[in-house]
Amino acid sequence: MSMSYNVTYLKSLQAVRERSHRVYELAQRGQLEHFEFDESKIDDVADYVLSLVHRDYASIASVPPHGRWRSYCVKTPEGDRDLVAEHVLKWKASDVSEWECARRVIDLIMVSVLIDAGAGANWHYEDELGVFERTEGLGIAALRMFERGVFSSHPHNPFQADARALLVLSDTDVARGFQVTDSNPLLGCANRAQLLRNLGRALSDGSRYFGGKCACNNHPARPGFMLDYLSGCTEAPLVVSIDDVWDVVIDGLACVWPAGRTQLDGVALGDVWACDTLDVGSDSERQRADTLVPFHKLSQWLAWSLLEVVVKLGKLKVSGTEKLTGLPEYRNGGLLVDMGVLTLSPADLARGLRDGSSVPVFEGGDAVIVEWRAMTVALLDKIADRIKAKCGLPSDQLPDMFLARVLEGGTWKAGRELAARMRPTTKDPPIDIISDGTLF
Repeated sequence: MSMSYNVTYLKSLQAVRERSHRVYELAQRGQLEHFEFDESKIDDVADYVLSLVHRDYASIASVPPHGRWRSYCVKTPEGDRDLVAEHVLKWKASDVSEWECARRVIDLIMVSVLIDAGAGANWHYEDELGVFERTEGLGIAALRMFERGVFSSHPHNPFQADARALLVLSDTDVARGFQVTDSNPLLGCANRAQLLRNLGRALSDGSRYFGGKCACNNHPARPGFMLDYLSGCTEAPLVVSIDDVWDVVIDGLACVWPAGRTQLDGVALGDVWACDTLDVGSDSERQRADTLVPFHKLSQWLAWSLLEVVVKLGKLKVSGTEKLTGLPEYRNGGLLVDMGVLTLSPADLARGLRDGSSVPVFEGGDAVIVEWRAMTVALLDKIADRIKAKCGLPSDQLPDMFLARVLEGGTWKAGRELAARMRPTTKDPPIDIISDGTLF
C-alpha cells in the first residue's frame, strides 16, 4: 500500500467511518486505552434524543438537517426569523438571480463555518437581536461582517466573500468583528483570522473549484463559484455526487488548515491524529499510517452546511450523502460521557484535572481526545440506527440525510442541554478541550 494511497484514503469519508469503527470494535472487547464503554446505555441515549425530537418536532422527518443555516434561524420577541432567507428575498427583489443568491449564501456559510471552532465560555456577541454565545454568537458575528462587506472587495456589493478581500484581512478586522476585548476574550481569535487568510489563498489557488465561469480580475475567486463547478459534475440531470462536494472541501481547501498537524508522505492531512488504541507497536511507516484516525470535523461540518444551500437554492440533488459521518465534537461526545456510555479512566481523569478546573482538560491531539472522538463517530451511527428502529416510520418513509437530522434534533442539542443542566455555571462539556480556534 503506497504512501499516496494512504494519503488519499485518510482524506476520504470512508476512512473516517472505517477507522472510528475499528476503535469501536476494540471497545466492544474492552480494549480502549482511556475510557470504559457501557454498550447497554446506547438505548438510553437514543430514547433521550428521540424524546427531544418529539418535544420540538412532530417527528424525525420534520427535523431540518444539521447545518450552519440553523444558526441564522433565531427567535425574537416578534417571532421566529430566518435571517438568510430574509436576505435572499431582498436580493431577489433587487433582481439578483437565484444562482447568484445561492453563491452569496455559500460565501457566507463557508466563512462562517471556518471560524466556528469553540469560542469558550467567556465570550459573547451583542446584537440588535439579543446577546448570543458560542456557535450562535460566532454565526451572527460572521453574518454582520458579511453584511458590512468585511469579506468583499467589491465596492458596490458587500454580500460576498472573495480571495482579494480575505487575503488582506487583518487580525484586528476579525477581533473587531467579534467584539473581542480584554473582558470579552475569544479563544484563538488570531488563528481564526489566519484561517480566513488561508481561505483567500485556497480560493486564489483553486481555480478549478472556485474560479467560476465569470471569475477574472473583476470577479475574484469566491466560495460560491463552487456551485458552477458542481453544476458541471452532474451524473444525471441536476444530480451531483457527495464525492464531488467532498473533493471541493477536502482538496480545494487543503491549504486552509494549519500545516503543523499530522503529516504523511510529506502531505499535511488536517484533522487526522495518531490513535494509541490502534497502535500495535511498530515503527514502520505503513504501520504508523494504520494508527491514524481521520475526523475532518470542520470539513464535514462545512459539507453538511453546504448541502442545504446546494439543494435548496442551487436546485441540485446530492447523491450518497450517507457517506458523511456524525461530527466528533464536544456536544455529541459530551452527551456520551454525561449519559455514562463512556467513562474516563481514573488515571486520565487525574491527569486532566489541572489548575482547579472542574472538568478534565486536554489538548486537541491528546490520546484521550482522539479516542473520545473516534468513539463519538461510531456511536452516532449506532444511535442513528436505534432511532431508525424506534421512530415509527417504515424504511421507505425515512427522510434523506437521516443522520444530519439526528444530529440536529438531536444529539448535539441533547449534549448542550445536559451540559447546561449538569454544569449550569459554565455549560461546558464533561471533558474540555484546549481550543486554538481551528479544530473544534
